[in-house]
Amino acid sequence: MRITGVRVFDGERLLPAADVVVDDGVIASVTPSASPGGTQTLLPGLIDAHVHVLPAPESALRDLLAHGVTTALDMFAGGEPLPHLLRLRDADPPELAAVRTSGIGAVAAGSMLEKMAGSPLPTVTDPQAWVDDRLRDGADYLKIVYDEREGGPLDLATVRAVVSAAHARGALAVAHTVTEQRAREAIGAGVDGLAHLFVGDTCGEDFGTFAAAHGVFVIPTLTVLRGFTGHRDPDLPAPAPADPSLPFPPVRPADPSRHHLYAAAPAAVRLLAAAGVPLLAGTDTALPTAAVGVIGFGRTLHRELELLVEAGLSAPAALRAATAAPARAFRLADRGRVRPGLRADLLLVDGDPTADIHDIRRVAAVWKRGVPFQGVGS
Repeated sequence: MRITGVRVFDGERLLPAADVVVDDGVIASVTPSASPGGTQTLLPGLIDAHVHVLPAPESALRDLLAHGVTTALDMFAGGEPLPHLLRLRDADPPELAAVRTSGIGAVAAGSMLEKMAGSPLPTVTDPQAWVDDRLRDGADYLKIVYDEREGGPLDLATVRAVVSAAHARGALAVAHTVTEQRAREAIGAGVDGLAHLFVGDTCGEDFGTFAAAHGVFVIPTLTVLRGFTGHRDPDLPAPAPADPSLPFPPVRPADPSRHHLYAAAPAAVRLLAAAGVPLLAGTDTALPTAAVGVIGFGRTLHRELELLVEAGLSAPAALRAATAAPARAFRLADRGRVRPGLRADLLLVDGDPTADIHDIRRVAAVWKRGVPFQGVGS
């Protein structure tokens, strides 16, 4: 396959006009084109660094691929559906986005997530044994739910011990936190990254330099934080009605009295970017059956990129957050860039999203390992 005379954002920089040759699912060459760059832009397939694809992973992964998201990083999966998800990961079929998963996150006994699961989760009593069990189950990285509401009373010493055990096994550990104090504590405990930013009126002015000093990456998930603070994005599907059988508090899709609590998140994005902290685009999107604030796989990542730009990132920086940056942070060395030798996971859009981030919505074609996806944008 040969794609000629297109503008290329290669995951790091813009090439005004290039020819890209794909051979057997791999990018064979990227060379300057004799033809001037046209009206379309070729990018690496996007990576959503925070999703929840259970209980219907095929549906979620197909929707993601239809919107140019070729890799999804799942952030909590367990029980009977987990082996099926791992089979999809290993098979990597061309009609579904590739997936990686944390498996079950670290929570305390009696946590809200344990109640939602409907049965006891393997809570952390022996951190090393817990980490070994998750990796034996097939987890690609580990997630720690350091949040009393969702994860229960998991103490900081346990967080440190889980991180240490993960690192001893060569695994990444990320933390779910929703307050700045907990985020700082998790960073201090040695996590590799934050799976969310936090809500609040303000963000400490040293948060960016603090995070940079500890070498972490951050997945802001502005889309879901807006949902939790009463904002409503009219171009995204409405949140599902609250399920009274679940302990999760209902999401209020329109509540101006809570809008001020969103302020901390974009402020933190600006501070982190200024300090050089890697930012990864992720959405916390889930299926409508889940009690979460955002649904609409793929569309939410397009919105997340727009929110990152609204928070102060340049359009190219936002695109890096959905391509090269998550590939680097999660050690996916075979994707995230348009470079010879890497997977031909590619997205073609009408327009130039490096100049106008909204053009990322104008999906014209998607390839996974060089195979064109039928049903783009559906």
